[in-house]
Amino acid sequence: MVNGWRIPFFVLGFLFLWINTVAAINVQAVADRDRIASGDSLQLQLRVDGSPDGDPDLTELKKNWDVLRQSESSQMQILNGKVSRSVVYRLTLMPKATGTLLIPEVCFATDCSRPILIGVAKTLDKGDGAGEPLILETEVNPLKIVSQGQLLFKVRLLRHVDLLDGQLNEPQPTGVAAVVKKLGDDRSYETRRNGQLYQVIERNYAIFPQGSGQMQIPALQFDGSIATGRTRFDRFGQQGQRVRRTSQALQVEILPLPADLNRRPWIPAVALELQDDWQQHPPKLTVGEPATRTLRLSARGVLSAQLPDLRLTVPDGFKSYPDQPKRDDAMELNGIIGRLEQKIALVPTRAGHYSLPAVDLDWWDVAASRWRTAHLDPLELDVAPAAGGTVSTSTAPQTQQQGKLSIPTSSPVGGAAVSAPLQASETTPGFWPWLSLGMALGWLVTLVFFWRIRRRKNTSLKNTSKEVAPDEKAARQILLRAVEQNDPQATRQALVLWSRILYPAAVGPYEQLCAKVPVVFAQELHALDRALYSSTGSSWNGQNLAVQLKNWQPLQVTKNADSLPELYS
Repeated sequence: MVNGWRIPFFVLGFLFLWINTVAAINVQAVADRDRIASGDSLQLQLRVDGSPDGDPDLTELKKNWDVLRQSESSQMQILNGKVSRSVVYRLTLMPKATGTLLIPEVCFATDCSRPILIGVAKTLDKGDGAGEPLILETEVNPLKIVSQGQLLFKVRLLRHVDLLDGQLNEPQPTGVAAVVKKLGDDRSYETRRNGQLYQVIERNYAIFPQGSGQMQIPALQFDGSIATGRTRFDRFGQQGQRVRRTSQALQVEILPLPADLNRRPWIPAVALELQDDWQQHPPKLTVGEPATRTLRLSARGVLSAQLPDLRLTVPDGFKSYPDQPKRDDAMELNGIIGRLEQKIALVPTRAGHYSLPAVDLDWWDVAASRWRTAHLDPLELDVAPAAGGTVSTSTAPQTQQQGKLSIPTSSPVGGAAVSAPLQASETTPGFWPWLSLGMALGWLVTLVFFWRIRRRKNTSLKNTSKEVAPDEKAARQILLRAVEQNDPQATRQALVLWSRILYPAAVGPYEQLCAKVPVVFAQELHALDRALYSSTGSSWNGQNLAVQLKNWQPLQVTKNADSLPELYS
Protein backbone atom coordinates (compact mmCIF):
# COMPACT_ATOMS: atom_id res chain seq x y z
CA MET A 1 0.00 0.00 0.00
CA VAL A 2 2.81 2.41 0.88
CA ASN A 3 4.54 1.84 -2.47
CA GLY A 4 1.21 2.40 -4.23
CA TRP A 5 1.00 5.98 -2.89
CA ARG A 6 4.50 6.94 -4.05
CA ILE A 7 3.56 7.58 -7.70
CA PRO A 8 0.71 10.06 -6.99
CA PHE A 9 2.87 11.92 -4.44
CA PHE A 10 5.69 12.10 -7.01
CA VAL A 11 3.35 13.52 -9.69
CA LEU A 12 1.94 16.08 -7.27
CA GLY A 13 5.42 17.14 -6.27
CA PHE A 14 6.47 17.58 -9.91
CA LEU A 15 3.38 19.64 -10.68
CA PHE A 16 4.07 21.81 -7.61
CA LEU A 17 7.63 22.48 -8.72
CA TRP A 18 6.50 23.20 -12.31
CA ILE A 19 3.87 25.66 -11.16
CA ASN A 20 6.45 27.46 -9.04
CA THR A 21 8.79 27.58 -12.02
CA VAL A 22 6.04 29.03 -14.24
CA ALA A 23 5.09 31.59 -11.65
CA ALA A 24 8.65 32.80 -11.31
CA ILE A 25 8.73 34.95 -14.51
CA ASN A 26 11.30 37.63 -15.17
CA VAL A 27 10.51 40.24 -17.88
CA GLN A 28 13.31 42.44 -19.22
CA ALA A 29 13.01 45.22 -21.87
CA VAL A 30 16.12 46.11 -23.92
CA ALA A 31 16.35 48.85 -26.59
CA ASP A 32 19.10 48.94 -29.21
CA ARG A 33 19.52 52.75 -28.78
CA ASP A 34 18.61 55.41 -26.28
CA ARG A 35 18.67 58.33 -28.79
CA ILE A 36 17.16 58.37 -32.29
CA ALA A 37 16.00 60.92 -34.89
CA SER A 38 12.39 61.50 -35.75
CA GLY A 39 11.52 59.14 -38.58
CA ASP A 40 14.02 56.48 -37.48
CA SER A 41 12.89 53.21 -35.99
CA LEU A 42 13.88 51.56 -32.72
CA GLN A 43 14.35 47.86 -31.97
CA LEU A 44 12.92 46.71 -28.63
CA GLN A 45 13.31 43.22 -27.18
CA LEU A 46 11.13 41.80 -24.44
CA ARG A 47 12.94 38.86 -22.86
CA VAL A 48 10.81 36.61 -20.71
CA ASP A 49 12.44 33.91 -18.56
CA GLY A 50 9.75 31.33 -17.96
CA SER A 51 6.36 30.78 -19.53
CA PRO A 52 4.45 34.07 -19.90
CA ASP A 53 0.74 34.21 -19.27
CA GLY A 54 -0.63 35.25 -22.69
CA ASP A 55 0.69 37.97 -25.05
CA PRO A 56 2.21 41.28 -23.93
CA ASP A 57 -0.16 44.18 -23.31
CA LEU A 58 0.93 46.97 -25.71
CA THR A 59 -1.91 49.40 -25.03
CA GLU A 60 0.19 51.99 -23.19
CA LEU A 61 3.13 51.54 -25.55
CA LYS A 62 1.05 52.43 -28.63
CA LYS A 63 0.14 55.86 -27.25
CA ASN A 64 3.56 57.29 -28.17
CA TRP A 65 4.93 54.60 -30.50
CA ASP A 66 3.82 52.88 -33.71
CA VAL A 67 4.50 49.14 -33.72
CA LEU A 68 5.71 48.48 -37.27
CA ARG A 69 6.76 44.87 -36.85
CA GLN A 70 6.39 42.18 -34.18
CA SER A 71 7.89 38.68 -33.99
CA GLU A 72 8.29 35.99 -31.34
CA SER A 73 10.76 33.16 -30.69
CA SER A 74 11.02 30.66 -27.81
CA GLN A 75 13.71 28.39 -26.42
CA MET A 76 13.62 25.46 -23.98
CA GLN A 77 16.61 23.86 -22.20
CA ILE A 78 16.96 20.77 -20.00
CA LEU A 79 20.16 20.83 -17.93
CA ASN A 80 20.85 18.30 -15.14
CA GLY A 81 17.18 17.40 -15.13
CA LYS A 82 16.14 21.04 -14.74
CA VAL A 83 13.82 22.48 -17.41
CA SER A 84 14.13 26.16 -18.33
CA ARG A 85 12.13 28.08 -20.95
CA SER A 86 12.52 31.59 -22.37
CA VAL A 87 10.56 33.68 -24.87
CA VAL A 88 11.83 36.71 -26.80
CA TYR A 89 9.45 39.28 -28.36
CA ARG A 90 11.03 41.61 -30.96
CA LEU A 91 9.25 44.90 -31.68
CA THR A 92 10.11 47.56 -34.28
CA LEU A 93 8.92 50.90 -32.94
CA MET A 94 8.51 54.30 -34.64
CA PRO A 95 8.12 57.45 -32.47
CA LYS A 96 4.98 59.54 -32.88
CA ALA A 97 6.53 62.73 -31.48
CA THR A 98 9.87 64.31 -30.64
CA GLY A 99 11.51 64.99 -27.29
CA THR A 100 11.96 62.50 -24.47
CA LEU A 101 9.55 59.63 -24.96
CA LEU A 102 8.83 56.87 -22.52
CA ILE A 103 8.68 53.20 -23.38
CA PRO A 104 6.32 52.24 -20.55
CA GLU A 105 6.38 48.98 -18.67
CA VAL A 106 5.07 46.09 -20.75
CA CYS A 107 3.16 43.49 -18.76
CA PHE A 108 2.34 39.82 -19.13
CA ALA A 109 -0.61 39.61 -16.74
CA THR A 110 1.00 40.76 -13.45
CA ASP A 111 4.64 40.47 -14.60
CA CYS A 112 6.01 43.70 -16.10
CA SER A 113 9.24 45.11 -17.50
CA ARG A 114 10.93 48.32 -16.38
CA PRO A 115 10.20 51.53 -18.32
CA ILE A 116 12.88 53.05 -20.62
CA LEU A 117 13.45 56.71 -21.62
CA ILE A 118 14.34 57.42 -25.28
CA GLY A 119 15.47 60.77 -26.72
CA VAL A 120 13.90 61.61 -30.10
CA ALA A 121 15.51 64.49 -32.04
CA LYS A 122 13.87 66.44 -34.87
CA THR A 123 14.64 65.46 -38.47
CA LEU A 124 16.92 67.88 -40.29
CA ASP A 125 15.24 70.31 -42.74
CA LYS A 126 15.54 69.90 -46.49
CA GLY A 127 18.08 72.70 -46.82
CA ASP A 128 20.30 71.20 -44.10
CA GLY A 129 19.81 67.63 -45.19
CA ALA A 130 23.44 66.79 -45.97
CA GLY A 131 24.20 63.44 -44.46
CA GLU A 132 20.54 62.43 -44.08
CA PRO A 133 20.18 58.93 -45.57
CA LEU A 134 16.61 59.54 -46.71
CA ILE A 135 14.70 62.74 -47.58
CA LEU A 136 11.04 63.07 -48.66
CA GLU A 137 10.00 66.25 -50.50
CA THR A 138 6.73 67.48 -52.05
CA GLU A 139 5.79 70.57 -54.03
CA VAL A 140 2.68 71.86 -55.79
CA ASN A 141 2.38 74.38 -58.61
CA PRO A 142 0.66 76.80 -58.78
CA LEU A 143 -0.44 77.75 -55.26
CA LYS A 144 -3.57 79.46 -56.64
CA ILE A 145 -5.78 78.04 -59.41
CA VAL A 146 -9.32 78.42 -60.71
CA SER A 147 -11.86 75.66 -60.10
CA GLN A 148 -11.32 72.60 -62.38
CA GLY A 149 -7.89 73.91 -63.37
CA GLN A 150 -4.83 71.67 -63.23
CA LEU A 151 -2.40 71.51 -60.29
CA LEU A 152 0.95 69.75 -60.70
CA PHE A 153 2.04 67.84 -57.59
CA LYS A 154 5.55 66.35 -57.31
CA VAL A 155 6.91 63.84 -54.78
CA ARG A 156 10.65 63.20 -54.52
CA LEU A 157 12.39 60.57 -52.40
CA LEU A 158 16.16 61.23 -52.08
CA ARG A 159 18.49 58.53 -50.74
CA HIS A 160 22.20 57.72 -50.52
CA VAL A 161 21.71 54.32 -48.86
CA ASP A 162 20.40 51.02 -50.15
CA LEU A 163 16.62 50.85 -49.91
CA LEU A 164 15.38 47.35 -49.08
CA ASP A 165 11.64 48.05 -49.31
CA GLY A 166 9.22 50.89 -48.93
CA GLN A 167 5.68 52.15 -49.31
CA LEU A 168 4.43 55.67 -50.04
CA ASN A 169 0.79 56.70 -49.63
CA GLU A 170 -1.10 58.59 -52.35
CA PRO A 171 -2.11 62.27 -52.10
CA GLN A 172 -5.67 62.72 -50.83
CA PRO A 173 -6.69 66.40 -50.94
CA THR A 174 -9.18 67.68 -48.39
CA GLY A 175 -11.32 70.80 -48.08
CA VAL A 176 -12.33 70.73 -51.77
CA ALA A 177 -13.32 67.68 -53.80
CA ALA A 178 -10.65 66.83 -56.38
CA VAL A 179 -9.75 64.37 -59.13
CA VAL A 180 -6.19 62.98 -58.81
CA LYS A 181 -4.37 61.46 -61.82
CA LYS A 182 -0.90 59.89 -61.74
CA LEU A 183 1.28 61.11 -64.62
CA GLY A 184 3.12 58.17 -66.14
CA ASP A 185 5.79 56.06 -64.45
CA ASP A 186 8.22 57.11 -61.72
CA ARG A 187 11.42 58.89 -62.81
CA SER A 188 14.91 58.06 -61.52
CA TYR A 189 17.89 60.43 -61.62
CA GLU A 190 20.73 61.82 -59.46
CA THR A 191 21.13 65.16 -57.71
CA ARG A 192 23.50 66.82 -55.23
CA ARG A 193 22.49 68.41 -51.93
CA ASN A 194 25.22 70.22 -49.98
CA GLY A 195 27.89 68.17 -51.70
CA GLN A 196 26.14 64.82 -51.09
CA LEU A 197 25.12 62.75 -54.13
CA TYR A 198 21.57 61.37 -53.88
CA GLN A 199 19.58 58.90 -55.94
CA VAL A 200 16.13 60.40 -56.64
CA ILE A 201 12.80 58.70 -57.28
CA GLU A 202 10.23 61.26 -58.53
CA ARG A 203 6.50 60.76 -58.89
CA ASN A 204 4.16 63.27 -60.58
CA TYR A 205 0.43 63.86 -60.22
CA ALA A 206 -2.20 66.12 -61.80
CA ILE A 207 -4.91 67.34 -59.41
CA PHE A 208 -8.17 68.90 -60.63
CA PRO A 209 -10.16 70.63 -57.83
CA GLN A 210 -13.91 70.54 -58.44
CA GLY A 211 -14.98 73.43 -56.21
CA SER A 212 -13.64 76.63 -54.69
CA GLY A 213 -12.09 77.46 -51.31
CA GLN A 214 -8.98 76.33 -49.43
CA MET A 215 -7.73 72.88 -50.43
CA GLN A 216 -5.21 71.04 -48.25
CA ILE A 217 -2.84 68.34 -49.45
CA PRO A 218 -1.95 66.45 -46.26
CA ALA A 219 1.60 65.31 -45.55
CA LEU A 220 2.65 62.13 -47.33
CA GLN A 221 4.32 59.33 -45.39
CA PHE A 222 6.99 56.90 -46.53
CA ASP A 223 7.64 53.70 -44.55
CA GLY A 224 10.53 51.48 -45.55
CA SER A 225 13.73 49.67 -44.63
CA ILE A 226 17.29 50.79 -45.34
CA ALA A 227 20.43 48.66 -45.15
CA THR A 228 22.63 49.71 -42.23
CA GLY A 229 24.79 46.60 -41.74
CA ARG A 230 24.60 44.24 -38.78
CA THR A 231 23.23 45.29 -35.41
CA ARG A 232 23.16 43.40 -32.15
CA PHE A 233 19.52 42.54 -32.86
CA ASP A 234 20.10 41.69 -36.56
CA ARG A 235 23.34 39.72 -36.85
CA PHE A 236 22.98 38.99 -40.56
CA GLY A 237 21.69 42.40 -41.63
CA GLN A 238 18.57 40.88 -43.25
CA GLN A 239 15.82 43.05 -41.79
CA GLY A 240 17.51 46.44 -42.13
CA GLN A 241 16.49 49.53 -40.24
CA ARG A 242 12.88 50.60 -40.45
CA VAL A 243 12.54 54.28 -41.32
CA ARG A 244 9.69 56.72 -41.75
CA ARG A 245 9.77 60.06 -43.53
CA THR A 246 6.95 62.60 -43.60
CA SER A 247 6.61 65.49 -46.03
CA GLN A 248 5.20 68.93 -45.31
CA ALA A 249 1.46 69.56 -45.68
CA LEU A 250 0.57 71.99 -48.49
CA GLN A 251 -2.33 74.38 -49.05
CA VAL A 252 -3.75 75.73 -52.32
CA GLU A 253 -6.33 78.46 -52.90
CA ILE A 254 -9.06 77.44 -55.37
CA LEU A 255 -10.75 80.40 -57.07
CA PRO A 256 -14.43 80.38 -58.13
CA LEU A 257 -15.58 80.45 -61.75
CA PRO A 258 -15.51 83.88 -63.45
CA ALA A 259 -18.65 85.97 -63.11
CA ASP A 260 -19.00 86.40 -66.89
CA LEU A 261 -19.11 82.67 -67.65
CA ASN A 262 -22.75 82.86 -68.81
CA ARG A 263 -23.48 80.00 -71.25
CA ARG A 264 -19.89 79.49 -72.38
CA PRO A 265 -18.34 76.05 -71.98
CA TRP A 266 -15.91 76.02 -69.07
CA ILE A 267 -12.43 75.04 -70.38
CA PRO A 268 -9.69 76.22 -67.96
CA ALA A 269 -6.58 75.39 -70.02
CA VAL A 270 -2.91 76.33 -70.20
CA ALA A 271 -3.11 76.24 -74.02
CA LEU A 272 -5.80 75.22 -76.52
CA GLU A 273 -5.69 74.39 -80.22
CA LEU A 274 -8.59 73.89 -82.65
CA GLN A 275 -7.89 72.26 -86.03
CA ASP A 276 -10.00 71.59 -89.13
CA ASP A 277 -9.01 69.28 -92.00
CA TRP A 278 -10.96 71.42 -94.51
CA GLN A 279 -9.05 74.66 -93.88
CA GLN A 280 -6.01 73.70 -95.97
CA HIS A 281 -7.65 71.21 -98.34
CA PRO A 282 -11.34 72.00 -98.94
CA PRO A 283 -13.15 69.11 -100.68
CA LYS A 284 -15.01 69.05 -103.99
CA LEU A 285 -18.68 68.70 -103.14
CA THR A 286 -21.51 67.24 -105.18
CA VAL A 287 -25.22 67.37 -104.46
CA GLY A 288 -26.36 64.33 -102.48
CA GLU A 289 -22.84 63.02 -101.77
CA PRO A 290 -21.75 63.18 -98.09
CA ALA A 291 -18.36 64.59 -97.13
CA THR A 292 -16.80 64.18 -93.68
CA ARG A 293 -15.35 67.22 -91.92
CA THR A 294 -13.05 66.43 -88.96
CA LEU A 295 -12.49 68.89 -86.12
CA ARG A 296 -9.74 68.24 -83.56
CA LEU A 297 -9.55 69.97 -80.20
CA SER A 298 -6.57 69.63 -77.83
CA ALA A 299 -6.31 71.45 -74.49
CA ARG A 300 -3.29 71.35 -72.18
CA GLY A 301 -4.19 71.08 -68.51
CA VAL A 302 -7.74 69.84 -69.17
CA LEU A 303 -9.25 66.35 -69.02
CA SER A 304 -10.93 65.21 -72.24
CA ALA A 305 -14.17 64.70 -70.30
CA GLN A 306 -14.29 68.48 -69.74
CA LEU A 307 -14.19 69.30 -73.47
CA PRO A 308 -17.57 70.12 -75.07
CA ASP A 309 -18.98 68.44 -78.16
CA LEU A 310 -18.27 70.49 -81.29
CA ARG A 311 -21.27 71.55 -83.38
CA LEU A 312 -21.31 73.30 -86.75
CA THR A 313 -23.80 75.84 -88.08
CA VAL A 314 -24.52 75.08 -91.73
CA PRO A 315 -26.35 77.27 -94.27
CA ASP A 316 -29.53 76.33 -96.12
CA GLY A 317 -28.63 73.77 -98.72
CA PHE A 318 -26.67 71.56 -96.30
CA LYS A 319 -27.55 68.88 -93.77
CA SER A 320 -25.14 67.88 -90.99
CA TYR A 321 -24.86 64.56 -89.13
CA PRO A 322 -22.34 64.69 -86.23
CA ASP A 323 -20.72 61.43 -85.11
CA GLN A 324 -19.97 60.42 -81.53
CA PRO A 325 -16.77 62.31 -80.54
CA LYS A 326 -13.61 60.38 -79.61
CA ARG A 327 -11.86 61.43 -76.40
CA ASP A 328 -8.50 60.52 -74.90
CA ASP A 329 -6.00 61.92 -72.38
CA ALA A 330 -2.26 62.16 -73.07
CA MET A 331 -0.15 61.91 -69.89
CA GLU A 332 3.02 64.03 -69.82
CA LEU A 333 5.34 65.14 -67.02
CA ASN A 334 4.07 68.70 -67.29
CA GLY A 335 0.42 67.70 -67.16
CA ILE A 336 -2.48 66.17 -69.05
CA ILE A 337 -3.53 67.05 -72.60
CA GLY A 338 -7.21 66.36 -73.21
CA ARG A 339 -8.01 65.59 -76.85
CA LEU A 340 -11.29 65.39 -78.74
CA GLU A 341 -11.92 64.40 -82.36
CA GLN A 342 -15.31 65.25 -83.85
CA LYS A 343 -16.36 63.93 -87.27
CA ILE A 344 -19.35 65.57 -88.94
CA ALA A 345 -20.91 64.32 -92.20
CA LEU A 346 -22.12 67.22 -94.39
CA VAL A 347 -24.54 66.51 -97.26
CA PRO A 348 -25.22 69.33 -99.77
CA THR A 349 -28.79 69.36 -101.09
CA ARG A 350 -28.49 72.12 -103.73
CA ALA A 351 -25.77 73.16 -106.14
CA GLY A 352 -24.21 76.59 -105.98
CA HIS A 353 -21.64 78.64 -104.09
CA TYR A 354 -21.77 78.55 -100.29
CA SER A 355 -19.96 80.03 -97.33
CA LEU A 356 -19.69 77.84 -94.24
CA PRO A 357 -19.67 80.03 -91.11
CA ALA A 358 -16.59 80.53 -88.93
CA VAL A 359 -16.13 78.38 -85.83
CA ASP A 360 -15.32 80.10 -82.52
CA LEU A 361 -14.72 78.44 -79.15
CA ASP A 362 -14.15 80.44 -75.96
CA TRP A 363 -11.73 79.09 -73.32
CA TRP A 364 -10.18 80.36 -70.10
CA ASP A 365 -6.41 81.03 -70.05
CA VAL A 366 -5.43 79.98 -66.50
CA ALA A 367 -1.99 81.65 -66.74
CA ALA A 368 -3.32 85.05 -67.85
CA SER A 369 -6.70 84.76 -66.04
CA ARG A 370 -8.62 85.92 -69.10
CA TRP A 371 -10.89 84.65 -71.86
CA ARG A 372 -9.44 83.66 -75.21
CA THR A 373 -11.11 82.41 -78.41
CA ALA A 374 -10.04 79.60 -80.70
CA HIS A 375 -11.04 80.54 -84.25
CA LEU A 376 -11.54 78.79 -87.58
CA ASP A 377 -12.06 80.97 -90.65
CA PRO A 378 -15.23 80.63 -92.76
CA LEU A 379 -14.98 78.34 -95.78
CA GLU A 380 -15.99 79.19 -99.37
CA LEU A 381 -17.20 76.09 -101.20
CA ASP A 382 -18.71 75.28 -104.58
CA VAL A 383 -21.25 72.45 -104.84
CA ALA A 384 -21.57 70.76 -108.20
CA PRO A 385 -24.92 69.36 -109.39
CA ALA A 386 -25.48 65.64 -109.15
CA ALA A 387 -24.51 63.59 -112.19
CA GLY A 388 -27.55 63.12 -114.49
CA GLY A 389 -29.69 65.51 -112.46
CA THR A 390 -31.34 68.79 -113.36
CA VAL A 391 -29.38 72.02 -113.07
CA SER A 392 -30.06 74.23 -110.08
CA THR A 393 -31.72 77.58 -110.29
CA SER A 394 -28.50 79.35 -109.35
CA THR A 395 -26.82 78.19 -112.60
CA ALA A 396 -29.86 78.29 -114.92
CA PRO A 397 -29.50 81.95 -116.11
CA GLN A 398 -25.98 81.29 -117.42
CA THR A 399 -27.14 78.19 -119.33
CA GLN A 400 -30.05 80.06 -120.95
CA GLN A 401 -27.71 82.81 -122.10
CA GLN A 402 -25.45 80.25 -123.75
CA GLY A 403 -28.52 78.78 -125.47
CA LYS A 404 -29.41 82.15 -126.97
CA LEU A 405 -25.97 82.61 -128.45
CA SER A 406 -26.05 79.19 -130.13
CA ILE A 407 -29.43 79.73 -131.90
CA PRO A 408 -29.19 81.34 -135.44
CA THR A 409 -31.50 84.28 -136.06
CA SER A 410 -32.17 86.78 -138.87
CA SER A 411 -34.29 89.10 -136.79
CA PRO A 412 -33.10 91.62 -134.17
CA VAL A 413 -35.95 90.50 -131.90
CA GLY A 414 -34.90 87.61 -129.63
CA GLY A 415 -38.44 86.23 -129.32
CA ALA A 416 -38.70 85.53 -133.07
CA ALA A 417 -35.40 83.71 -133.11
CA VAL A 418 -36.55 81.38 -130.30
CA SER A 419 -40.02 80.71 -131.70
CA ALA A 420 -38.78 79.26 -134.97
CA PRO A 421 -37.20 76.11 -133.50
CA LEU A 422 -40.29 75.60 -131.32
CA GLN A 423 -42.60 75.61 -134.33
CA ALA A 424 -40.38 73.16 -136.17
CA SER A 425 -40.44 70.78 -133.20
CA GLU A 426 -44.24 70.81 -133.16
CA THR A 427 -44.56 69.88 -136.79
CA THR A 428 -41.82 67.21 -136.77
CA PRO A 429 -41.89 65.37 -133.42
CA GLY A 430 -39.38 62.66 -134.47
CA PHE A 431 -37.70 60.30 -131.94
CA TRP A 432 -37.15 62.62 -128.94
CA PRO A 433 -40.77 62.95 -127.70
CA TRP A 434 -41.05 59.18 -127.48
CA LEU A 435 -37.79 58.99 -125.53
CA SER A 436 -39.03 61.67 -123.15
CA LEU A 437 -42.30 59.80 -122.66
CA GLY A 438 -40.39 56.60 -121.84
CA MET A 439 -38.19 58.37 -119.33
CA ALA A 440 -41.24 59.95 -117.67
CA LEU A 441 -42.90 56.56 -117.32
CA GLY A 442 -39.70 55.15 -115.85
CA TRP A 443 -39.55 57.95 -113.24
CA LEU A 444 -43.21 57.33 -112.39
CA VAL A 445 -42.58 53.60 -111.80
CA THR A 446 -39.52 54.45 -109.64
CA LEU A 447 -41.53 56.91 -107.54
CA VAL A 448 -44.26 54.31 -106.93
CA PHE A 449 -41.62 51.72 -105.96
CA PHE A 450 -39.93 54.01 -103.39
CA TRP A 451 -43.32 55.12 -102.04
CA ARG A 452 -44.24 51.49 -101.27
CA ILE A 453 -40.87 50.81 -99.62
CA ARG A 454 -41.18 53.89 -97.39
CA ARG A 455 -44.72 52.90 -96.44
CA ARG A 456 -43.44 49.48 -95.34
CA LYS A 457 -40.68 51.10 -93.24
CA ASN A 458 -43.15 53.46 -91.57
CA THR A 459 -45.40 50.50 -90.76
CA SER A 460 -42.50 48.53 -89.24
CA LEU A 461 -41.38 51.56 -87.22
CA LYS A 462 -44.89 51.98 -85.80
CA ASN A 463 -44.96 48.31 -84.80
CA THR A 464 -41.60 48.50 -83.05
CA SER A 465 -41.85 51.99 -81.53
CA LYS A 466 -42.93 50.61 -78.17
CA GLU A 467 -39.97 48.27 -77.82
CA VAL A 468 -36.99 49.33 -75.72
CA ALA A 469 -33.65 48.81 -77.49
CA PRO A 470 -30.91 47.00 -75.59
CA ASP A 471 -28.60 50.02 -76.07
CA GLU A 472 -31.10 52.26 -74.30
CA LYS A 473 -31.34 49.81 -71.40
CA ALA A 474 -27.56 49.68 -71.03
CA ALA A 475 -27.28 53.47 -71.15
CA ARG A 476 -30.04 53.80 -68.53
CA GLN A 477 -28.24 51.35 -66.20
CA ILE A 478 -24.97 53.30 -66.57
CA LEU A 479 -26.88 56.49 -65.76
CA LEU A 480 -28.55 54.92 -62.71
CA ARG A 481 -25.21 53.74 -61.31
CA ALA A 482 -23.68 57.20 -61.68
CA VAL A 483 -26.72 58.84 -60.03
CA GLU A 484 -26.76 56.39 -57.10
CA GLN A 485 -23.04 57.02 -56.52
CA ASN A 486 -23.74 60.79 -56.29
CA ASP A 487 -21.13 61.47 -59.00
CA PRO A 488 -22.26 64.65 -60.83
CA GLN A 489 -19.67 64.51 -63.63
CA ALA A 490 -20.31 60.86 -64.47
CA THR A 491 -24.08 61.52 -64.29
CA ARG A 492 -23.81 64.42 -66.77
CA GLN A 493 -21.83 62.31 -69.24
CA ALA A 494 -24.25 59.39 -68.89
CA LEU A 495 -27.21 61.75 -69.48
CA VAL A 496 -25.64 63.02 -72.72
CA LEU A 497 -25.06 59.43 -73.91
CA TRP A 498 -28.62 58.38 -72.99
CA SER A 499 -30.19 61.39 -74.74
CA ARG A 500 -28.26 60.66 -77.94
CA ILE A 501 -29.70 57.14 -77.99
CA LEU A 502 -33.24 58.40 -77.29
CA TYR A 503 -33.14 61.23 -79.86
CA PRO A 504 -30.48 60.37 -82.48
CA ALA A 505 -31.94 62.72 -85.11
CA ALA A 506 -32.20 65.77 -82.85
CA VAL A 507 -29.71 68.64 -83.25
CA GLY A 508 -29.38 68.95 -79.48
CA PRO A 509 -30.33 65.58 -77.95
CA TYR A 510 -29.74 66.65 -74.32
CA GLU A 511 -31.85 69.79 -74.79
CA GLN A 512 -34.51 67.59 -76.41
CA LEU A 513 -34.46 65.36 -73.33
CA CYS A 514 -34.89 68.35 -71.00
CA ALA A 515 -37.89 69.47 -73.06
CA LYS A 516 -39.52 66.02 -73.10
CA VAL A 517 -39.28 65.05 -69.42
CA PRO A 518 -41.79 66.21 -66.78
CA VAL A 519 -41.24 69.48 -64.94
CA VAL A 520 -40.01 67.80 -61.75
CA PHE A 521 -37.52 65.73 -63.76
CA ALA A 522 -36.28 68.85 -65.57
CA GLN A 523 -35.80 70.65 -62.22
CA GLU A 524 -33.49 67.84 -61.06
CA LEU A 525 -31.47 68.16 -64.28
CA HIS A 526 -31.10 71.91 -63.67
CA ALA A 527 -30.02 71.20 -60.08
CA LEU A 528 -27.32 68.89 -61.46
CA ASP A 529 -26.04 71.66 -63.76
CA ARG A 530 -25.93 74.12 -60.85
CA ALA A 531 -23.91 71.67 -58.78
CA LEU A 532 -21.44 71.13 -61.65
CA TYR A 533 -20.90 74.76 -62.57
CA SER A 534 -21.64 76.61 -59.34
CA SER A 535 -18.85 78.83 -58.04
CA THR A 536 -19.50 77.65 -54.49
CA GLY A 537 -18.59 74.02 -55.25
CA SER A 538 -21.73 72.70 -53.53
CA SER A 539 -22.22 68.95 -53.13
CA TRP A 540 -24.87 67.02 -55.07
CA ASN A 541 -27.15 64.17 -54.04
CA GLY A 542 -28.70 62.12 -56.81
CA GLN A 543 -31.49 60.49 -54.77
CA ASN A 544 -34.30 62.63 -56.22
CA LEU A 545 -32.99 62.28 -59.78
CA ALA A 546 -32.85 58.49 -59.36
CA VAL A 547 -36.54 58.45 -58.40
CA GLN A 548 -37.53 60.52 -61.45
CA LEU A 549 -35.38 58.37 -63.73
CA LYS A 550 -36.99 55.14 -62.52
CA ASN A 551 -40.53 56.50 -62.89
CA TRP A 552 -40.18 57.95 -66.41
CA GLN A 553 -40.36 55.56 -69.40
CA PRO A 554 -39.71 57.57 -72.61
CA LEU A 555 -40.20 54.71 -75.08
CA GLN A 556 -43.59 53.73 -73.66
CA VAL A 557 -45.26 57.07 -74.35
CA THR A 558 -48.02 56.57 -76.95
CA LYS A 559 -48.31 58.98 -79.87
CA ASN A 560 -51.30 60.11 -81.90
CA ALA A 561 -51.40 58.16 -85.15
CA ASP A 562 -52.28 61.33 -87.06
CA SER A 563 -49.37 63.34 -85.72
CA LEU A 564 -46.29 64.05 -87.83
CA PRO A 565 -43.02 62.13 -87.31
CA GLU A 566 -40.79 63.38 -84.48
CA LEU A 567 -38.28 64.93 -86.92
CA TYR A 568 -40.89 67.52 -87.95
CA SER A 569 -42.59 68.08 -84.58
